Amino acid sequence: MPVKVALNDGQKKAFKALQEFIQHPEADTFVLKGYAGTGKTFLMQHLARWLEEKQYKFSLLASTGRAAAVLRGKTGLMTKTVHSHLYQFLEVIEDLPKEASVQLTLKFDPRPPESGKRVYIVDESSMLSDDPPGETELMTFGSGHLLSDFFTHTGSNKVIFVGDPGQLPPVRQTYSPALDLNWLFKQNRTATSETLEKIERTENDLLLLASAIRDMENKVLGLRPKLPATGCKNVEFFPNDEQLLQSYTHRFKELGPHQTIAIARSNKTVGHINEYVRADAFHQSNKNLQTDEILLVTYNNPPVRLTNGDFVTVLQLGTIRVHQGLHFQEVRIKAHLSGEESDLLLSLDILYGDAQNFSKDDQQKLLRDFHRRMKNIGISSNTELFREKMREDRFLNCLRAKYGYAVTCHKAQGGEWDHVYLFLEETMYQMKYPELLKWWYTAVTRAKKKLYLVREKWIQ
Repeated sequence: MPVKVALNDGQKKAFKALQEFIQHPEADTFVLKGYAGTGKTFLMQHLARWLEEKQYKFSLLASTGRAAAVLRGKTGLMTKTVHSHLYQFLEVIEDLPKEASVQLTLKFDPRPPESGKRVYIVDESSMLSDDPPGETELMTFGSGHLLSDFFTHTGSNKVIFVGDPGQLPPVRQTYSPALDLNWLFKQNRTATSETLEKIERTENDLLLLASAIRDMENKVLGLRPKLPATGCKNVEFFPNDEQLLQSYTHRFKELGPHQTIAIARSNKTVGHINEYVRADAFHQSNKNLQTDEILLVTYNNPPVRLTNGDFVTVLQLGTIRVHQGLHFQEVRIKAHLSGEESDLLLSLDILYGDAQNFSKDDQQKLLRDFHRRMKNIGISSNTELFREKMREDRFLNCLRAKYGYAVTCHKAQGGEWDHVYLFLEETMYQMKYPELLKWWYTAVTRAKKKLYLVREKWIQ
């Protein structure tokens, strides 16, 4: 980290409040809010250096794997996801009225609190939810309430939530609980808050565009508000979606997935962009997976340290296998964030289908099959050997991913790209007004250098 850091007046005020919070005997939660470009990461870096000087123990966490990688790259500090820090595999819960209808659940419990006093700093906290996932019965994580489990884990230690209130809240929620003082008070947290307001990087008019979007919240507009992007030098316009797609494909091939991304609202549009890019990049229109393809992980894969939203590149393709009526292919992949290579099975049903994950029935089918295989070789459930075999099982731990040339806005959260191609469509007006503005704001702030749009009727 740099030796000297110059803070602006707002950052100095927030830093003083953070120091007072850390030294306060009773306060346990601090919320640091700030919009894009206000220097939240800069201030966290400064705080981390101060904590080191004062010999405070601290943990730097983020809501997603991509957000953790971005923060690690900016600060040079070890950063983990809240999920990986918090949960550990505990046991297999069995419901065995009949072998044919055995129901198995993998249970992950919060780790015991770390010894001694510690400060927990959590970046991109706007994405943290306390609602149960509701997606699958295959895995249960603690109580099902992430933030509640996190507070149990941290105990009386200090927690600092850092986030952008302009971004989209967690999926299926209308607000971000970790940034909401009223919600925190209801959880019996002694919380305080500071907000950074001054935008430091004013030379980038994408931040000014983001600010203009936020200002729209306080205005009475029509049913179909317009994105105020005209006149921004960091925004390039195209006459139609076809030319936007052509430009995106060209730039993607030129710069690769680390520097450019396409963002859309619907999975249908994401799928269309994926098909277009694949047909152009690989000069074929069939849907068979090719080497050098980019995939987006749609489900956490702890054995190879991949999380939902991570990107990987396919290095090698192997045998296609059918197991329990499901289709898999041997692949070797390389994770974009860590650079680690892994050999594993990829679910072709998920890659080529509409779902992001197996159905509950298919997941139980795989679990029952694993349970039978272990029983046949004399390994009982809830033994350490059973757990070890479960962590190693290639079918249970198969890669669940979709093509990764385009993403929804929620999937893009926590990431930054130099070039962002934003595909707007009429269906965005199905969102309620505040949500639409947060969607625009989140999408625009994914771009570091340039934003690309179609000059349509919704542009002002």
